Amino acid sequence: GTSDPYVKFKLNGKTLYKSKVVYKNLNPVWDETVVLPIQTLDQKLWIKVYDRDLTSSDFMGSASVALTELELNRTTEQVLKLEDPNSLEDDMGVIVLNLSLAVKQGDFKRNASFTRNMRLSESLRKNQLWNGLVTITLLEGKNLPRGGLAEIFILLKLGDQRYKSKTLCKSANPQWREQFDFHYFSDRKDMLDIEVWRKDNKKHEELLGT
Repeated sequence: GTSDPYVKFKLNGKTLYKSKVVYKNLNPVWDETVVLPIQTLDQKLWIKVYDRDLTSSDFMGSASVALTELELNRTTEQVLKLEDPNSLEDDMGVIVLNLSLAVKQGDFKRNASFTRNMRLSESLRKNQLWNGLVTITLLEGKNLPRGGLAEIFILLKLGDQRYKSKTLCKSANPQWREQFDFHYFSDRKDMLDIEVWRKDNKKHEELLGT
């Protein structure tokens, strides 16, 4: 026969979103967009499909996506094979999603010195035309070497443009969540240099790595 399918999206057992029902269709097109808030990436997003019934809904199979496999700010098409361990069917069909991972805009402060730095680098560049912006979001560090009471900051350099992150108390996993904009020149071969610096109380600064 036919079914009336709908989809639930679940994280940690909680339903975060439920799609509309597409009636009498085994090849449903939902064309719905949803933004799901996530705290950490070390979990799976479960996609569960059900057939709507007047009294109860029949399970039609599920699939999962590991969030760590998604790329930041890049949409990827995922064709997920539906599975149901209790079903005798070999082929439960597939579900097709476009998935993208993004940092919530309110979570980091835009770099306040951007306009000043931009004017400075414009005068340095003496009317050279830039034809794009490269936006770098500095999220966090992981497993950095600890060192007493020292603080840590990041230097970002692209050609003659440079930014310095805020200085954070020393932690193995510092969280910056800052955003920086660089001018991009398609005729240049500038490399983005990322330097990690340690600063102790006596104004002494030491380069930890690049």
